[in-house]
Amino acid sequence: MQNKRTLGTIVPILLAVVVIGVGYYVTLPPLNPCSSQFWTFFFFTLAVIGGAGLLISLANRKIIIVDQHIKLPGFVKVLLGIAAVCLALLLIFSIASSQMLRAGTYSSLITVEQGNFAEDVPESEYVTDIALMDSQSARIIGARTLGTLSDLVSQYNVSNTYTQIAMEGVPVKVSPLEHASFFKWLQNGSKGIPGYVKVDPVAFEAEFIRLDEYIRISPSCYLGTDLMRALRFAAPTAIWGSVYFEVDDQGKPFWVASVLAPNAGWFGAYDVKEVVVMDACTGDAVTYALGEVPAWVDIVFTGNLICQKYDWYGMLGGGYFNSILSQTGCVVTTDDFGYKIIEDDVYVFTGVTSVSNDEANIGFILVNSRTGEYTFYPVPGAEEYSAMAAAEGSVQQYRYDASFPSLINVDGEATYIMVLKDASGIVKMYSMVNVENYNLVVTAESQNEVFQKYKARLSQNGVNVDSDSLESRTIEVEEILYIPMDGTTTAYIRSRDGKVYKIAFDEALLLTGAGDTLTVYYAIEEPITQLIRFEQ
Repeated sequence: MQNKRTLGTIVPILLAVVVIGVGYYVTLPPLNPCSSQFWTFFFFTLAVIGGAGLLISLANRKIIIVDQHIKLPGFVKVLLGIAAVCLALLLIFSIASSQMLRAGTYSSLITVEQGNFAEDVPESEYVTDIALMDSQSARIIGARTLGTLSDLVSQYNVSNTYTQIAMEGVPVKVSPLEHASFFKWLQNGSKGIPGYVKVDPVAFEAEFIRLDEYIRISPSCYLGTDLMRALRFAAPTAIWGSVYFEVDDQGKPFWVASVLAPNAGWFGAYDVKEVVVMDACTGDAVTYALGEVPAWVDIVFTGNLICQKYDWYGMLGGGYFNSILSQTGCVVTTDDFGYKIIEDDVYVFTGVTSVSNDEANIGFILVNSRTGEYTFYPVPGAEEYSAMAAAEGSVQQYRYDASFPSLINVDGEATYIMVLKDASGIVKMYSMVNVENYNLVVTAESQNEVFQKYKARLSQNGVNVDSDSLESRTIEVEEILYIPMDGTTTAYIRSRDGKVYKIAFDEALLLTGAGDTLTVYYAIEEPITQLIRFEQ
């Protein structure tokens, strides 16, 4: 009898330990009371302990029935009391962390400097220096690259998640291979993953980087080599923000995970407080404070977090009730964001608009995604989707879709540049739209041509295009032809040396004839060169 009672006590305890252990191993909650996952697991643990206690009471016949009602043991009442107290405290802490009570804390997470766009952002001299590829196009090119590797294509896939990074000042998108299935992991798990895909978003090319030391920590792995499990065991208390695949300047792969902490009470105004960098090949992890993050790391603050913090800054700076009633001075970021490489850092850019969402920006912000430094540029104009619509409308007969634009500086003018793709995702054209005047739109089938046409339009609209950035030569005119196209007239100038130039019609050309000389200015020489301007 005594043995049965002992068994009835030990078995529920062991079962509870197993269930709690498996629950932790599967759900991986942070051991941190500032996380909602922690409290979910805490209440789950109380429930398991309570269930085990009831099984022990049943085994030892300590459950008492009074008037057809079960009289709960004292320990169950204690557990219920603990749960009730914790729920009450969580409710109090949640209210204490709310924007209504802590608006000042939310709005003061960031400091925003005001910049000069023409001075701060380096000029783009050629469109070929600009990363125009979006993630959808990167996936197509990356998958095509893997398809050429017969020894890998049946065992691995390219991850759909591409990270925009800068390698020695050059924009690059990287994505690791992943095991194609659970059974492929069983087959290849001991060897690991042989490499990653690196995509050049400027040249629209991809290459597979085969590693000497294989990747062993990955989201496509299982058990201890699963990425989130490896990170959790490396940092049991961390509240994870973002986790990105990056490579250092030598091409070695790492996982970069940001760690969040609340700034308003226990549950409010989460922001990055440190970063865990894990070697994707060995699983070794190092935790860095924000000011100590290695320079090669690019993504610490995600675009979503950057926009959320600016929205708190723009909406709650005048107080919570102002943000929902009069909304005086309230501004927010636009619906999406893009990335820009400046020197060796990745910046997130997005427009800033009034809360009325009037499809116009009052300016935009550039934010260093490693340091989290905000700069606001007061350049009013079209928000990104209006610029995309303007680009699509200029070639509406083709029904192309515009990618989210990149932001560049062309002769001091803030400019959106984007690709136009057909229904299958193939890039067909390029478009440039002036931020302040989104009626100034040009499209072309090549990168060089769209850049030249845009500079020519700037010149025609009174913008002083820097001559130092242009090529020039003096020509002797052989012939000038005027050809109407799409409602405008283009002048084609053939010189005595056989070269051909084109420019939008200018009345000054009517005073020019065969044998006259012109000094012509252009960005790039082509078989038919687009002129920025000319001088007689």
